[in-house]
Amino acid sequence: MSSPPPDDLGALAVRIAGRLAEAAERRHGAWRTPVLATATPQGPSARVIVLRALDADTRRLELFTDARSAKVGEISADPRVALTFWDPETSEQLRMAGQAEAVADSERVADRWAAIGPAGHALYDGDARRFVVLDVVWNRWDWLWIGADPHRRARFVWTPKGRRDAAWIAP
Repeated sequence: MSSPPPDDLGALAVRIAGRLAEAAERRHGAWRTPVLATATPQGPSARVIVLRALDADTRRLELFTDARSAKVGEISADPRVALTFWDPETSEQLRMAGQAEAVADSERVADRWAAIGPAGHALYDGDARRFVVLDVVWNRWDWLWIGADPHRRARFVWTPKGRRDAAWIAP
């Protein structure tokens, strides 16, 4: 059984941001491998992906993928995405919505390519042109804790100007 989450929404937002930062930094963090969902003409398409970095100030997640993957085209056609994170030890789920962009040619992408080294390069057949950084800027979190009764749920929404609204909600 997990410990109860904070009663204060501000403290909960800090906790969630900390969990995301931990996932980006720790190879075996519970939230390290969320499910990323994109939109296709046939309906949603979901897959597990690895969280590589977080910039909490800009609300940006960084993920890596192959330029040949279907998700790159899907994001190009419709940048709206959703991610779902689950931690069975704490009984916490985070659903995140945002806008994604596939970035293939920038100094940051070149730096990430250099940092992944030979083992990472092998995933892309050693071809840096196949390496893409997916940037996801979130605009909504829907957090759920099912560690005990009553379950708790909170929603955080960021306005286009970056202001965060938060509320406890009922499922």
